[in-house]
Amino acid sequence: MCGIAGVVSNNEDETGPYLKRMLQSMQHRGPDGAGLMIGGNVEHKKRLGDLNFEGKKGPIALGHVRLAITGGMDGLQPFQSKDKRFCLLHNGEIYNYKELRKELNQEVDFQTETDSEVILHLVEEYYDGDLADSVQQVLPKLDGVYALVVTDHKQTIIARDKIGVRQLYYCQNGNHVVFASEKKALHAISTNGIGIHRLLPGEIAIINDGRNLERLSFWSPEKLKTSTGIMNKSEAIENYSLVIQEAVRKRVAGRKRVGIIFSGGIDSLLIAYEVKKLGVPFTCYTAGRAGAEDIKWAQRLAKWLDCPLKVELLTTEDIEELIPQIIYDIEDHSLNQVEVSVPIYASVRMAQEAGERVLLTGQGADELFGGYSWYPKIVDQEGYESFERYSWEDTFLLYKECLEREDKIAMVHSVELRVPYLDPQVIKVAFQISPELKIIRDSDTLGKRVHREYCESRGIPREIAFRKKEAAQHGANVHDAFEELAIRSGVKKSMLEKLGYDTERTVPEKLGSSSRYGFRYGDHHLWKPVPHVQFYLDSHAAELGLLPAKSKSYWEKINRELHALGCTG
Repeated sequence: MCGIAGVVSNNEDETGPYLKRMLQSMQHRGPDGAGLMIGGNVEHKKRLGDLNFEGKKGPIALGHVRLAITGGMDGLQPFQSKDKRFCLLHNGEIYNYKELRKELNQEVDFQTETDSEVILHLVEEYYDGDLADSVQQVLPKLDGVYALVVTDHKQTIIARDKIGVRQLYYCQNGNHVVFASEKKALHAISTNGIGIHRLLPGEIAIINDGRNLERLSFWSPEKLKTSTGIMNKSEAIENYSLVIQEAVRKRVAGRKRVGIIFSGGIDSLLIAYEVKKLGVPFTCYTAGRAGAEDIKWAQRLAKWLDCPLKVELLTTEDIEELIPQIIYDIEDHSLNQVEVSVPIYASVRMAQEAGERVLLTGQGADELFGGYSWYPKIVDQEGYESFERYSWEDTFLLYKECLEREDKIAMVHSVELRVPYLDPQVIKVAFQISPELKIIRDSDTLGKRVHREYCESRGIPREIAFRKKEAAQHGANVHDAFEELAIRSGVKKSMLEKLGYDTERTVPEKLGSSSRYGFRYGDHHLWKPVPHVQFYLDSHAAELGLLPAKSKSYWEKINRELHALGCTG
């Protein structure tokens, strides 16, 4: 895990200064070392502040700040090939790198034990003069999560893993192309949010110079679709058993211990259960306000599982203090994104304080197996085909709806988050299973039936496996705190309604299936942000300088009108 940044420019004088500012904005992502490559010259240091950017020029500049998970201090990047032709940055984990290492030419002189160096030598081995072609041959072989950059000093290729567990953003601005692990690195060189794009899952971008960028797909979700459906429950459980156990195993392999984000629901409990079966020591972490059902259940389940659990009880004042930090860290200010971040943020912070480096989470199970409250309603109203379509779409939008958010939360605490349910083989099997084994027609209040049946088959008591659970922000009892804090700010819902305040004009991108469509099938008030609560968050984002230009202009207009009416804004 780490932060990566790069500049490809037609002005060689700007690459060094730009790279320096970008890396400085992401120091939190890499406490264990830093490195740069400018004009073909590579430098590594234990601290970012020790790198020398002065006087270095070149059309291509790459930089890296490192969180050491695999390979110890030997894994400082950028990696450079022995002949200096190739240079690579890598953020992520390749779970099959040891197998791939054995497939390489026996004459390869390895300098480290890292997964990143294996990728570099694979690119070398497949290279025939066309870097983009060699990268496209290598990427399908990688079993893992990654954002990576490789250059042969003629072309520069950036790539993102199949599911999008790790992110890359880029900006093309006339004379240069810049890219980084977080948007704030692009803001650091004054892009003002204009033209910031995500590299999509399964994509590469080929950068020839500061003006020329071409995006290509090396993989698509359709590759996981099969024509064979699993209709038998026993067969479904057996197939699911094989892939979920393997997904957990390879994410804890070689670890002396791990942490688990533990919400008190069946998804995180199953992860903890499988880790315990593997004999890897672990601690669970959960957080919420007093009276939170998730905390009560987390405590009960930890006792049943006989595992350590750390709990943080948050006050409304704690949440008020966290909100601006969360908005800054996740680079988003929409209500659903911020409120769901609160218990996760507090849990990750506890894990960091306890010395964890790797955390596992249960994200993805609801999308794969039909766990959201609106899925059964879709089945009843529109049929299984419609549910499958939504489920598929939701799974492959997780890259921007929760994975980017949670990567940033984890990395600001120098912790790596791993998501077993989003292993491609788990996804493949989940969509082979008939939707009728996931949701029962006529007012199913639980969903995830085959997932729950598997948990019971593993020895988890039925009353636990079939417990109904609320969404994280409600189960952690933080949702109402946002209403309370918005009221305290002095801006009334009625006044904003009178002014015609439109939350969609300050939050241009709807993230999360509840915001995109789920509210149409259930309790509207739970999922649609009311104006005064969203305005409260918009105000924090404005103060932090994080509102996009159009959103900022609109917010300022409404704020002036509120002041004119004698309201606080």
